[in-house]
Amino acid sequence: MGNIEIVNNFMDFDDDEQQQETVETTNMLMTKVGGKDFAIPFENVVKLCQAGDIYSVPEFPDYVLGFTKVDEDNFPVIDARRRFGMPPKDDMDRRCIVVTQEDGMKVGILVDEAVKMRVTPVDAVTPAEKINDEAYTRYVKGMFRRTGGSLCYVLSPKLMYSLTSGSFHAAAKYRLRKKK
Repeated sequence: MGNIEIVNNFMDFDDDEQQQETVETTNMLMTKVGGKDFAIPFENVVKLCQAGDIYSVPEFPDYVLGFTKVDEDNFPVIDARRRFGMPPKDDMDRRCIVVTQEDGMKVGILVDEAVKMRVTPVDAVTPAEKINDEAYTRYVKGMFRRTGGSLCYVLSPKLMYSLTSGSFHAAAKYRLRKKK
């Protein structure tokens, strides 16, 4: 008769000492942008919504698509592809807006796809390093290896909007026009 192995994601069982060790975890929303894996800490996620009407604001950087309104709430939408220096994607079928909030600022991040929630050990997340001069590494606060060895980058909503947050507040006072 063969051995049976019972696996519980983040608890280690030591046969000799008959004790369990609990590992601190964090919840993350797994997303994809340009074929790369990105995670957003769940404490920053307010909601997910379909990319709908976005109202443009003149003289904003091209990565800021404009403002959208969801449940009587207006907030800016940042296209993650453009923010990361990737080519824009016109196909909006699978793309969605992850509404995030950090330090009181609510911002929508348009991603190619929201995949699933994931529980990740806190100690598996390491500080982000600049990798091959990729633009997106400026907006991540950590990274971890997924099962299979691929890297996943932990996004910071605050870093995504930090360069334009003053402009967001000013633009919210003006009448918004629908982007064509």
